[in-house]
Amino acid sequence: GEIILPIEGFNKMNEERIEIGEEPYRNPRNTASGSLKLQDSSEVAKRPLECLLYSLMGDKLGFSTQFEGLQKARDWGFKVPKEAKLAKSLEEVFEYIDYWDQHRHDLPYEIDGVVVKVNSFYQQEELGYTAKSPRWAMAYKFKAEQVSTRLNSISYQVGRTGAITPVANLEPVLLAGTIVKRASLHNADQIEKLDIRVGDEVFVEKGGEIIPKIIAVDLTKRPLNSQPTNYITECPECGTELVRQDGEAQHYCPNYNGCNPQIIGRIEHYISRKAMDIEGLGGETVALLVNQRLINNYSDLYELTREQVIPLERMAEKSAENLING
Repeated sequence: GEIILPIEGFNKMNEERIEIGEEPYRNPRNTASGSLKLQDSSEVAKRPLECLLYSLMGDKLGFSTQFEGLQKARDWGFKVPKEAKLAKSLEEVFEYIDYWDQHRHDLPYEIDGVVVKVNSFYQQEELGYTAKSPRWAMAYKFKAEQVSTRLNSISYQVGRTGAITPVANLEPVLLAGTIVKRASLHNADQIEKLDIRVGDEVFVEKGGEIIPKIIAVDLTKRPLNSQPTNYITECPECGTELVRQDGEAQHYCPNYNGCNPQIIGRIEHYISRKAMDIEGLGGETVALLVNQRLINNYSDLYELTREQVIPLERMAEKSAENLING
């Protein structure tokens, strides 16, 4: 089976996070995957995850086909996609694929394709497996949905390594069930390759139905006064001259110790679950501490005092105690 996070539950989780000042999760698929990696099982239990069963395995099950197995799983109380269908011809298979290609956003959860399986267990056994997958099943992936919208501006983000990422700020548009306002432009080479300019009408799609990306420019709609994009030469945060090493696609800000987004990014990485897993300290608090010049590196975290953090915005006494006591 597969663990999923229904769209309604995902939206509710994000509403709750926004209410308490936390960053919303980006998409249901990654959130479901990340939820299963949490060490605190009680936290996982709070999330509206569901398990959809798509196969039963074992000896002497009392049935001989995939479809009978799904029905038996339903009878036993398991959740099974009610959209599963037994097709009697290839024509019916293709009709089913075409239907869900057009109606996938009607489902309460996200999908990116359809899996076609041989129904008979005996025939499945005869067909066998390759080194990576069964020969009796094939995944048909839907083509990524595309829309066109206007590129309003290009902004630049600084990562924890100093890497500069250009971001396309778009006229909001509905794409694959969500409103898209931004897309990564990756680097200067990508901007030059597509000849992307502010004011262009651009085609956007979601790679793997998750990350929005610009794939082309509609040159027929380009304004007559359009100007080529000049990539920035200075860090948008600290003003330091950018560098680009030979063979590197990315531009970098070399101001390792004085560029706030780099400092904040490194400390956020340090406190994350995959690193030191420091409780009571989130990204917004780190940014606040750095911007108030209370910390500048990892070691400064261990020298903070209650008196320093209590006056900070949104820092209640209990929050301050949790932060200091770690």
